[in-house]
Amino acid sequence: MEQQTEIIEEIAQHLGVSPADIDSMASLSDDLGLGPIERSDLIAFLANKYKTAFRPTEVEGIETVEDLVAIVEDSLLE
Repeated sequence: MEQQTEIIEEIAQHLGVSPADIDSMASLSDDLGLGPIERSDLIAFLANKYKTAFRPTEVEGIETVEDLVAIVEDSLLE
């Protein structure tokens, strides 16, 4: 849970909002208003922050904050 909180804090910082404003079930596009470029930028930011890379097939399935947190957490286990 601590790792999830840290990742959400990083997402919030990148987006310039409070972590309290980030719901794990929030849609990246509908709720957070991220277009394809902002979404890609956020994913690249997290990949750089956590010194990892995501496979294109993993990135395609990211729709919610929870999806994004899960992919980051999974990459840290590898």
